[in-house]
Amino acid sequence: MNHLRMRRLASLTATLAIGLLGVPAIAAMMAPPSVSIVSPAMGATVTGASIPVRLAVKNFKLECANMGKTNAPMGEGHVHAMIDGMDMPHLTTVACSNRFAISGQGLKPGKHTLAVVLANDTHAMNSLPAMTTFVYRPAVANPLPQAIGGKPSVSIVSPTNDATVPARFNLVLAVRNFKLSCALEGKPDVRGWGHIHVFVKQIGETSANPATPMMALMNTPEGMAMGKRFMQASHMTMSQMRPMMTMAEPGLIGMPCTKTIPIDLSTWRSGKATIIVQLANNDHMPTMGVSPAVLTVNVKQ
Repeated sequence: MNHLRMRRLASLTATLAIGLLGVPAIAAMMAPPSVSIVSPAMGATVTGASIPVRLAVKNFKLECANMGKTNAPMGEGHVHAMIDGMDMPHLTTVACSNRFAISGQGLKPGKHTLAVVLANDTHAMNSLPAMTTFVYRPAVANPLPQAIGGKPSVSIVSPTNDATVPARFNLVLAVRNFKLSCALEGKPDVRGWGHIHVFVKQIGETSANPATPMMALMNTPEGMAMGKRFMQASHMTMSQMRPMMTMAEPGLIGMPCTKTIPIDLSTWRSGKATIIVQLANNDHMPTMGVSPAVLTVNVKQ
């Protein structure tokens, strides 16, 4: 999606939000979730090592405690922030507050588009996107790192398989021939660099079909009218829009960049849970040729 299309989408965000208010099923319960970008302002110049972001969020609770769960309450979740695109390969940040910073590493000087959207606990789109453009002129260059060689691998050091663990515990990994960097998330791929995707699967917590609020909205007459305006503004077809609205990642509790990862399952159930650890490239795709590490634990609340 080019910058012109993104600007058109930004100008329609407020108008389309009004369309949401006309959906009886949602309006009867509550006003729809919405997000807008307070900073960086449209056309602002950013010179620091990172891009500070501040949002205004309405009718939506930002939290991380239930991330990954399919049975979490409606109207809660987190923020997805993307640079120069509106898909997972451009996802730079998953934030649980209305203030965060995006690393400028690997971001070329010049004009860029920031897009943010509210996502539910299974990472499905829960609001219309908000967009702004900014000019990045870093005082100090911070290019992409050099590629590294070797066959990457990941394994779980602790806890051991079938161990009984408290609701809060540390997941300790062994990572070889792979550098971890959150600063590079959503940036161009560099061989041997990326981050971790941690999934937790548990019956009763991740076994339900993930909710896709925006897709459900599109099945109403008001939502269909909104979708037509969205397509006209973005020059996207429904087949192009559908993956955005239906994409979900049930069980994904985090995308960390350390070998020791604090795990908090205090809102989950006691009993067996499966933990899956994947190496992921900067574009969030699983690193080719690397098997995930899998562990079963017994959670004791």
